[in-house]
Amino acid sequence: MKEDLNILMIEDSSADADLISRELRKGGLSFQVCRVETRGDFLRELRQHPPDLIISDHGLPSFDGFTALALAREKCPEAPFIFVTGALGQEVTINAFESGAADYVLKDRLADLVPAVRRALTDVEERAERKLMEAERERAIEELQAAPAKVRTIPGLLPICSSCKKIRDAKGNWQTLEAYFHEYFGASFTHGLCPDCVPKFFPGYTRPNH
Repeated sequence: MKEDLNILMIEDSSADADLISRELRKGGLSFQVCRVETRGDFLRELRQHPPDLIISDHGLPSFDGFTALALAREKCPEAPFIFVTGALGQEVTINAFESGAADYVLKDRLADLVPAVRRALTDVEERAERKLMEAERERAIEELQAAPAKVRTIPGLLPICSSCKKIRDAKGNWQTLEAYFHEYFGASFTHGLCPDCVPKFFPGYTRPNH
């Protein structure tokens, strides 16, 4: 989990905002919080300071939580959105989850807030990890699919230096045989001496008879 969270709070009661912040700090979270009450301020903060977490009351005099949730899903979809509000009816609660809310916590049960926040942020991290793994998997598949096409571009006759044995590639560059085959085939080489070459480096060597 990120060490210092950027929290955007939609709350018209400064007293309730203080209670929420106190509960978060009591739960061991480190954060900076920005409290807003209007749609304009909310959109400005989403744009200028994308939050790690959004906490919202359900109903404000000039701005309701479901509108905020819809805007957050559009502008900052990775930030979990948690309702912290009074009692919600069953239909409203279901609608909150179906609309993309990560969780909701009642104001008279703020002890549930920190566990809800930790769950939501853990879900975000796990989704990011899965997304990264999927991207790496797709890249690996693309590389494997591209390899045969790359090999097929190797010409039937390869220009090779009769002295140093370097190979001229399609761009006119001279490469060692090892470098050329590694580029086109992905092959790596280990080096040793064949029985015919050993005496050149070890004059006393006697090739065994088989």
